[in-house]
Amino acid sequence: MIFTPSSTIFLADQRTLIESQHQRKYSTFRFDHMNNVETTSMYVFNDEMLAPNASNGFYTAERGFLIIIPITGTINYFDDHENETAVEVGEGIMLFLKRNTFVKLTNPYESEVISYLVIGIKHQKAEPSSPVFFNIDLSKKNQFTRLTPVSAPFKICMAQFTGRGENTYTLNRNQNFYAYVLAGAFEIEGRLLHDRDGLRLWNTYKVEIEALSNHATVITLELPS
Repeated sequence: MIFTPSSTIFLADQRTLIESQHQRKYSTFRFDHMNNVETTSMYVFNDEMLAPNASNGFYTAERGFLIIIPITGTINYFDDHENETAVEVGEGIMLFLKRNTFVKLTNPYESEVISYLVIGIKHQKAEPSSPVFFNIDLSKKNQFTRLTPVSAPFKICMAQFTGRGENTYTLNRNQNFYAYVLAGAFEIEGRLLHDRDGLRLWNTYKVEIEALSNHATVITLELPS
């Protein structure tokens, strides 16, 4: 029996944009659809930028995991559980937080804009709220590096490809697959994706990935159905 993956493409130019003097936030999931079937357990996937010395404060909308991944520059993290730390490029942080936890992200630089990803994943079972750091190593081209620990109820990976580099991502058939292009262009399971496009796939156990440009970079998430 041949399974045809079901899919939804989230185009970069269709993201919701919230912009102020100090912040620019692109949300892949529109606010009126944040809890629909398209997002599964992931309720937030934001690509954000902060001006020098600026801060972004918010309350978590769901109980679950919050993941912060710097793209450029160091970011200072604080929440009202007394977690306070700096997160540098080349690493990320994962925390389990209750709903309505206050979080503040700060750009410590005097003259540089920083960019980072904010990912929110719903999870009802209580977990430790202390920060879990992970490293991001993209030195092995065309290979996925797992970022989150094996104990996490989801899997986040990242990879950087050479031009025409290929890989096959294998997952549990009951999982949902989400990919977000951080740089370059890809063909993922026959779908053409450019910079900052996203793709959700389900009803499949493998995903064929080919880079269409050099240094093309993608982050992937494997989530429970």
